[in-house]
Amino acid sequence: MNLAPRDQAQLENLGISLSQYERQLKQIKEGLPFVNLARPATLNDGIIHIKNLDKYLEIFTQKVSQYKLQKFVPASGAATRMFKSLYSFLEDFRPSDSFEAYAEKHPPLKQFFECFDRFPFAEALKNTIGLNDPISNQDRIALIGSMLNEPPFEFGNKPKAILPFHKEEQPYTPLFIHLIEALDYAQGSVHFTVSEDHLDVISEEIERLKKSFDFKVEVSYSFQKKHTDTPALNTDFTPARTVDGDLLFRPGGHGALIENLSKLQADFVFIKNIDNICVRRDWAEHHKFKRILAGFAFEIQEQIHRFQKEVCESPEAADLAEIESFLGAYFGYEPNKGAKDPLFDLKNALFRPLRVCAMVRNEGEPGGGPFWVSTSDGERLQIVESAQIDKGNPEQNAFLQNATHFNPVDIVCGLTDYGGEPYQLEDFVDYKQGFIAHKTYEGNEILALELPGLWNGAMAFWNTLFVEVPSMTFNPVKTVNDLLRDSHQNKND
Repeated sequence: MNLAPRDQAQLENLGISLSQYERQLKQIKEGLPFVNLARPATLNDGIIHIKNLDKYLEIFTQKVSQYKLQKFVPASGAATRMFKSLYSFLEDFRPSDSFEAYAEKHPPLKQFFECFDRFPFAEALKNTIGLNDPISNQDRIALIGSMLNEPPFEFGNKPKAILPFHKEEQPYTPLFIHLIEALDYAQGSVHFTVSEDHLDVISEEIERLKKSFDFKVEVSYSFQKKHTDTPALNTDFTPARTVDGDLLFRPGGHGALIENLSKLQADFVFIKNIDNICVRRDWAEHHKFKRILAGFAFEIQEQIHRFQKEVCESPEAADLAEIESFLGAYFGYEPNKGAKDPLFDLKNALFRPLRVCAMVRNEGEPGGGPFWVSTSDGERLQIVESAQIDKGNPEQNAFLQNATHFNPVDIVCGLTDYGGEPYQLEDFVDYKQGFIAHKTYEGNEILALELPGLWNGAMAFWNTLFVEVPSMTFNPVKTVNDLLRDSHQNKND
């Protein structure tokens, strides 16, 4: 590809190699293949139901001091998407319109106003605005406008991490609750990936919380690296450009965070989304299942490490059949009967990062699920998004429709080998599992490449275990009205 000197300089400044740029352009032009599902993962076929919960709680208690633990929380998103229905209201509604007629056509907005007093920010907003009784159309516009766009609220411009989610003795934010969780089961260590624009406000809030509540917590931050941005193309497959004439790049999605995760100095890392939290009455039950997942991960990792040590330090004494049986039982490993070097194959299967992923019953939430996927080295357990599945293929679509469980992004990762050396996580990414997204820029349609998702293709070649957990451990907040669910409301609200 012949790039102008200006374009070459831009790639160099971003830290993007020409080969990477050309590979990604080719992926957009040619498209990315669908994942080849072998079947859904189900109970006793890829999903484990732990009967003896107390056993793994005890393992966690006994073993936790032997390891370094950390929480990893993707927290870079602004809250804008939470308030989509409210932004539409501000754009479309006029004081002279009938609110009742408008609300009937927009159920989320109707629910927002009908249940307004149940939101943790309701009292503060009403005190600021000084609402009339009965509330007028102008009042409604003023309330939403102040909430989204005006100090001290400005919810639409703030990171989701610092918004008030729960009405306790004071409004609790996701940030506060994740610090509580880190203290409870992650040795008081938590890493947030944040937007550079939000670093100051998040770090200031954390320092305030640490001082106010005497939190002995270790907090670190990182940003999505610029060299993980991906190119965009016009619909004629020419490089899209900014209004200034530069090549147009966009953030590569949460799959870019595999590099951030790889740089953590920990034996085990808990991954959990910023908005998956619960009210205080449920903390103990939630935290219990984090410890259970970790206890299970400890047990499996110790076995893997024992086998790693055997095949590396005393291969002649290693029981290869026992190792094959273990890998087959937990990870679906099938030995290559024609392999010239079976030991090499076993090492390749053993020396991979480990993840234990919580799975909840599928109740219609959007997102990925657990599947057995056919790959070049056999069937592997993976978390797959619906966009990765060929729904035009009857067999593949049937696998999707028959899936019984859902991925809540509640994962315990084992990141080191038996010698304590960290794995190079980028070596276990399936780069064919990206996405081609249709976006707009300056009013024009563009094609944008998203990297393989953090818990999807970015972890495709990990050793993966799925464990069933109760649905009550999954309480995402994707829209403001999700805060009205029982899992985010006190009983006396």
